[in-house]
Amino acid sequence: MSGHETGLTPVARNQSLATQTRVRPGAEVLVEGELSPFEHERIFQILKKRFTVSQPSYVELSDENLATRINITFRHQYDSSFFTQVFREGWRDLKGILKEVRHRRGGAGAAFVLVFVHDSTKLVFKIGLLDSDQVSSALDQIGHLTSIVKKIADSWTAKEPLGVFECIFDGRTDRWHEFRGHGFSGQPSLRFDEEKFVWTTAQ
Repeated sequence: MSGHETGLTPVARNQSLATQTRVRPGAEVLVEGELSPFEHERIFQILKKRFTVSQPSYVELSDENLATRINITFRHQYDSSFFTQVFREGWRDLKGILKEVRHRRGGAGAAFVLVFVHDSTKLVFKIGLLDSDQVSSALDQIGHLTSIVKKIADSWTAKEPLGVFECIFDGRTDRWHEFRGHGFSGQPSLRFDEEKFVWTTAQ
């Protein structure tokens, strides 16, 4: 297509394409409970460097066993490029402040939910009531599971596309497990059998 047909000169077209490639993915932060002003600002500033993000929102925490639960949603595919290119330094800094949040809560506890949304699929990592070392390990492992998570997701065999794919960190065994999948129409969830490497009806 010529410049006359698009109404743009070659330079303008290149600038337009460059602008498109610089569009930042979105991110959202929802806090159940409270953060200190320092924690709030630190999380926001880390995300602001690489994502289009608003100030964290707050809702009441219904779980009496926790002091805080932080939910962070990334509007980006969960793949190696997220950790090596898009959010390389930011991921290290974000892990640092989340670990600090857990450490500061002491016996009161803090939980975290990290969500990656791509196309119509939502990948959810849930870190529950764990000690500081377990939370640290859970966060560190998230950046190294892209290959296995892709293999598990690709093995989805249900007729309905995979809508929500979630897993939970087990502090006792120091690993992510309990991979479960849901379709879009509320069909019964499926559980991934790691030994047989197949999806089965969840119990």
